[in-house]
Amino acid sequence: MATDRTVAVVGAGIGGLSAAARLARAGYEVEVFEQNEVAGGKACEKRVSTPDGEFRWDCGPSLLTMPHFLEELFEECGEKLGDYLKLKPVSPTCRYFWQDGAVLDEDEEFWARPEVASYLDYARGVFQIGGDFHLRHAPGEWKRVLDPALWRSLKHLPKLASRKTMAQLHEQHFSDPHLRQLFDRFATYNGSDPSKTPSLFSIIPYTESQFGAWYPEGGMARIPEALVKLCVNLGVNLRFNRKIRELRRLNHRVVVCNGDIISACTHWLADAKRVIPLQKEDISCSAYILLLGVKKTFPKLAHHNIFFSGDYPAEFRDIFQHRKPASEPTLYVAITSRDQGADAPAGCENWFVMANAPANPMADFTGYAEVLLRRLGSMGVELKLSDIVCREVITPRDIRARDNSWEGSLYGWASHSLQTSMFRPPLRHPKWKNIFFVGGTTHPGGGIPLVLQSGAIVSQMVQHHYPAR
Repeated sequence: MATDRTVAVVGAGIGGLSAAARLARAGYEVEVFEQNEVAGGKACEKRVSTPDGEFRWDCGPSLLTMPHFLEELFEECGEKLGDYLKLKPVSPTCRYFWQDGAVLDEDEEFWARPEVASYLDYARGVFQIGGDFHLRHAPGEWKRVLDPALWRSLKHLPKLASRKTMAQLHEQHFSDPHLRQLFDRFATYNGSDPSKTPSLFSIIPYTESQFGAWYPEGGMARIPEALVKLCVNLGVNLRFNRKIRELRRLNHRVVVCNGDIISACTHWLADAKRVIPLQKEDISCSAYILLLGVKKTFPKLAHHNIFFSGDYPAEFRDIFQHRKPASEPTLYVAITSRDQGADAPAGCENWFVMANAPANPMADFTGYAEVLLRRLGSMGVELKLSDIVCREVITPRDIRARDNSWEGSLYGWASHSLQTSMFRPPLRHPKWKNIFFVGGTTHPGGGIPLVLQSGAIVSQMVQHHYPAR
């Protein structure tokens, strides 16, 4: 049993900071190496000063679900989340628009609709049999399913093993095509195609309905800022502007890599042969993003908005089969200045406009900004060039460079099978046992709650195999 207490965490994303704080609390000497000037990884922000004033945008995650996982992290470290970060509920969670003029708000009334309530009852069973367990344990611990506490949930096991896709499940549950498309959209939370994503991912809308949507005062980047403060208070040594190119050369007993696992194994471990099977799987989509400073206000829009494509299957065929920008993309528009006036000057709005895009850094996005603006105009939200004070573009190529992500994908594997959904790339390297992985490309998956839990699980694994004593 090794007794060396030194741990290197490569990458100060939310998963890496989650592991670093827990390990420091457990008595390890933890150093965090981050290639950028600030922590957060994808949970970053952008500020631009203009003659009209300053605009601020979240450039990654745009809301927080399951905030209890964040609260648990601070409690485990002897602190209270509220002393570091203030969270506010967002309602409606999202406003949905269709080309036929239909508009739906995702709020308490929405979740109480009979068809929706029936669907949630089905999804509750999926969550009971596998959801919370999946989020708290490594895949190799499935023997714990014999725990008597889970026995009453075994009646839901067929749901977990169902061969239906999300799209097929929603076809069965909803007569309204608007509701089918709305719930299909939850597959994109992990960058996947609803016609290929297993129906077990009905737990995504279920958790959103049960735990709500939250937003931190000051923006999403305040979450990693709070984690950095927690780490510093626990004695973690954070080293920024330090890019690590070879994980095995670090002079630490344990290495925790908070980076895209395919990129790490290919470039930082010279281990491409072991990762080739991963590259044969579908990888998740990327994103094409416009950051717009808008000198105008749109009262009909909410904090979070979705403008749906008229042909959802064609959109995903473009992205995953043809690996090209969708000709008619679904658009997500986040306007945080709705809840935070400081994010845009008076009389202005900060628009984060995103379309799902292929994880293909060579894809041609020439003129695509105009495609997105025309799509918005066709749905009654028209922006003139004179309305746009400033504009920046983020493409899959930019995401690849910024986050070291494989081909610019947002979440590594797409969840297009039970294998890629339940058994993602491992948390521990199969050959170099002292190297562990956290983040959205490993278990349990992408999104802030899940990457927090990857840090929690890896912390437990490190303490078991390399105890600090």
